Order: sequence, then C-alpha cells, then structure tokens
Amino acid sequence: MSNRKDALFVKVNCPALNSALFESELFGHAKGSFTGAQTNRVGRFEMADKGTIFLDEIGELDICLQSKLLQVLHDKTIERVGESHPKTLDFRLLSATNKDLEQAMQNNFFRSDLYYRLNTVTIEVPPLRERPEDIPVLMEKLAAKQSAERNLSPPLFSESCRKVMLRYPWPGNVRELKNIVKRLIILRPGETITGNEMDTQLNGVRTSISRKYMTL
Repeated sequence: MSNRKDALFVKVNCPALNSALFESELFGHAKGSFTGAQTNRVGRFEMADKGTIFLDEIGELDICLQSKLLQVLHDKTIERVGESHPKTLDFRLLSATNKDLEQAMQNNFFRSDLYYRLNTVTIEVPPLRERPEDIPVLMEKLAAKQSAERNLSPPLFSESCRKVMLRYPWPGNVRELKNIVKRLIILRPGETITGNEMDTQLNGVRTSISRKYMTL
C-alpha cells in the first residue's frame, strides 16, 4: 500500500560498520577522496532515495557514530566523503534491535536524542517462547519454503513432535527454528518426525551451545 513499494529497500547491518567505513558506506564518497577511492560511490542512504533504508541491529552502532546518523535523520541530507555540497533525500527509515535501548541510554551506550528521533512507531516482537501458538504455523511455513528451495519433500511433524517444540524455550528464536527445520529437511526429507527424535535434535543444539560457551 505504500507509495514506496516499487522503490529500493536497502538493508544496513549496523554491527559491521566501523568508524573507517561508516561515512563511505552510508553517505558515499567522491573519487580521490581517500586512498583507494578510485571511483565515485553512492552510499546506502542515497540508494534508498524515494525508498526505504533498514538499519538492522541499530543498538550495536558505536555511540561515537550515532551523532553522524542523527544529523542525517534530522536534516534528511547527506554529503559524500570528499564533497562539500549537501544532497537532500527522501527516504523512509526502519530500524530493528534485540537490545533494550532504554537501558542502553541509561548506561550511556545509546544516545537519547537518537532514540527519540527513531521512536515514532514501535513494533515489539515478543520472543518465540512467549508466543508458542506461532510455532506450528512458522514450522509448516518454513518447512514448505525451504524444502521447495532444495527440491526435497518436507518432513512431517507428528503430534508428539509438536508438543516437544512447544515446550522448548527457543533461545535463538525464529532463526533457531529455521535452522532446526532446515536440518530435518536435509537429513529426513519426507519422513515423520517423532517427539523423541525432535527432543534429540533440540538436545543436540543445547549441548553445542554449552560447549561453545565453555571454550570461550
């Protein structure tokens, strides 16, 4: 329904941005503006002009870089690195985080002015353990989609399997559910998964996680 639906949707992974990459990646740069800048580069905000830019995991953005982002959101203008003339843009901003930004503000990890600039409409997605009614629906959808991508038959989930999945806390949320379903498609295509078999799969995940943290 949006008038931006036919324009670009540009995703930015905020944890991957450091001070050296930030301005060039988001705002672009001019040829010769620094060593290695052999051509002009269009930044992510300019790419999203008339469209949407999605800042994923914005809570991970270094606080030293947040002021630069705030200025762009306030003025809707950018300057490419190495240029001195601003460019006005028209973009819609979406952002997401798994962090508690209010707590981050109290700990001086996130700027309050940036938080209030971003916080226009908030959609809170509860963790999977708090919405178990979604698990069977997601499970079937993910199985159908991923099996079609691999040209394999989707596994069949028995009633006992469903009960095990509903009891599991899903610390990795939907990503963890997606990986479990993917594993079953690869290992057990078209077969019926029992509760014991699903419990074995999930126990294997928990054991792997525990070993990972023990070796850190």
